[in-house]
Amino acid sequence: MESILAITFLFGSPVVIVLIVFTSVILRNRQRYATIRLAVEKGMDISPLLAEEASKPLQPRQYVLRGLLWGLPGLLVGAAVTWAAVIHEIPPYFAMVGWIPAAVGAAYLIFYRLGFAQNGGSGDAEQPTTSLAPLQRD
Repeated sequence: MESILAITFLFGSPVVIVLIVFTSVILRNRQRYATIRLAVEKGMDISPLLAEEASKPLQPRQYVLRGLLWGLPGLLVGAAVTWAAVIHEIPPYFAMVGWIPAAVGAAYLIFYRLGFAQNGGSGDAEQPTTSLAPLQRD
């Protein structure tokens, strides 16, 4: 009975965490698009920053930051949980839970490498504009 509960926790908790993250992202995007739609229906001008943010994909360089923020602490957490499992003679599948943040960081770094290769080695989807001049309309 304990092993079934442990396996359920081991595989169930990452799934629940991923579902929570994806749900929050989906809800945030729905709220943003609802705001844009409401502004267009009322005839208001859409903020250029809001419209740009809604249409701009995540740049590959941002994956590096997220990969490092998840990966480096994930290595420490994974090592600490594994060490504690060895010291206290806990079954090894509990130690695998500690390596989940490191795996998430590794996934972000893999996505960065894939984005870097697709962009011809430039590492950027596009160069950001640094001009403070207002947008010109055609």
